[in-house]
Amino acid sequence: MIAALKAERLEPKFGRRVRHADGRLFDADGEWIVLDSFYRRLIADGDLVHASPPKSRRLKKGTSK
Repeated sequence: MIAALKAERLEPKFGRRVRHADGRLFDADGEWIVLDSFYRRLIADGDLVHASPPKSRRLKKGTSK
């Protein structure tokens, strides 16, 4: 049976700087990540937490940027 890859929005726990497996730093506002054993371990260790999706930045009718 093949498991489906699932992307979740993760962000570093407040005050922490966390690196991706390739060495890049996580964006403090969170990123969409396909979970694998590396990221699951960071979640279990408390370095990454699940983040809510960013709010939409829609403009109201009749307003400009």
